[in-house]
Amino acid sequence: MAITIDKRTQDPALDVTPSNTGFPTQTLTVPTTRFGTIEVEEEIIVTLPEGIIGFEQWKRYVIIRHDEQTSFRWFQAIDTPEVAFPILEPREFRPDYAPTVSEADARMLGISAETPVLLFAVITVPPSNPQEMTANLLGPILINGFTRTGKQVIVQDEEYTTRHRIVDELERAQKVAPVACVAMPKREPSAKAHRAKAQVVA
Repeated sequence: MAITIDKRTQDPALDVTPSNTGFPTQTLTVPTTRFGTIEVEEEIIVTLPEGIIGFEQWKRYVIIRHDEQTSFRWFQAIDTPEVAFPILEPREFRPDYAPTVSEADARMLGISAETPVLLFAVITVPPSNPQEMTANLLGPILINGFTRTGKQVIVQDEEYTTRHRIVDELERAQKVAPVACVAMPKREPSAKAHRAKAQVVA
């Protein structure tokens, strides 16, 4: 049975990591093209066993928010400094986004109706015209909030495409009622991440 990703319950207690269970936290030093060298705690690394479509060779990522004034984040590859994708939570511009995920994808990620999930749309920004930026709502990145295993899934809804113009979606959002949206389990970033001047989102 397919699962509709329309609502989740946010519960900080779900964010169980070695750092809050009494075990030492292991960190990686990760060079990046955009943010310099950052320190990443191993337990917040997101693993995509199948990679991202077109970039299948890169499996490990970290989510970076480098500017508190914007909702944009970066999906930064751990093993390749120059590979990073701008991402947004779809609720930021499409409050009624409720994609249907196939049973096979849900099973592969270990997701049920009760599992907390992270959901991001990959953003494409034309260099010469940022106003024309688009979001891929047909192929969002879906992450199991417990295991941090993810996949770029192809949703089963005909209304979604790979190029939703964000300006248009924001205008549309003023006319529709939002659904209860995906909630992200959160944890305070490490002191090392602060020193690297990049907030790493758990």
